Amino acid sequence: MTFFRTMFRCCSGFQTYRDVRDRPLTASLFYLAQLIILLGLILAFRFVPAGWRLTDTVGDWAQAHVPPFRIQQGNVIADVPQPYRAGDDNFLFLLDTTGKATAADPEAMHGVLVTADALLFWMKPDRNPSLPVFTQRHNLRGFPDSTITADYIRNFLRAGILMSIPILFAAASFLVVAQILLFSFAAAILERGMAGGLRWPQLFNIALHAVTPAAIIFTTYLAMRLEGFDLQLIYIIAYGVFLLGATNACRTPVAEETPADNEWR
Repeated sequence: MTFFRTMFRCCSGFQTYRDVRDRPLTASLFYLAQLIILLGLILAFRFVPAGWRLTDTVGDWAQAHVPPFRIQQGNVIADVPQPYRAGDDNFLFLLDTTGKATAADPEAMHGVLVTADALLFWMKPDRNPSLPVFTQRHNLRGFPDSTITADYIRNFLRAGILMSIPILFAAASFLVVAQILLFSFAAAILERGMAGGLRWPQLFNIALHAVTPAAIIFTTYLAMRLEGFDLQLIYIIAYGVFLLGATNACRTPVAEETPADNEWR
């Protein structure tokens, strides 16, 4: 229960940070790992089932609209008249190994173009045909020989979801640790010229535990899928408030000098 007690106290006020100010750095890092894992699992349980259902939707759409084709030695082999088009202005699938279609269709918001030796993905910020189209091209050289069917697409997307979970955990951990180091080193420079200033290990502990309320707020808003909120701004504000408030509350008060008997009080 120590983890949950610490998590609750980090959200309950600034003075409670005096309890974690002098913790060993290894204990603080272990707490941070527990926090990231807990909040990450909450988001995973919230979004992975939705992603799984989306793969079924994509698979059903591919079953109805995408003709089977093969990738062999980095080349696409298809037995349908080309260029082949399926979809609408929201999502468009193009298959053309003849070289007639080589670029994204600006009329569609999202799409995939399968050429003789590459995949081209595109997306647009708006339906206006004059706006730029963001594309990403992937060469099929080295791609394993496969027959692309609806089941293949469905399983490929599900594997991508499972692989993304540890990657996102690692990325979140890296960003949080980098943030903690940045703010703790900056605070240490400012504290050097202050009476009763905090040492860097203390500032590191404060910056690390101040992540707690900001991360909980961010996770809650994200899990609820609330629209109209700038989650990055909310996170920065919450983190800044607790970081500054906790740092100020954790400073050791300067001892007052006792006046001598012959001095005026």
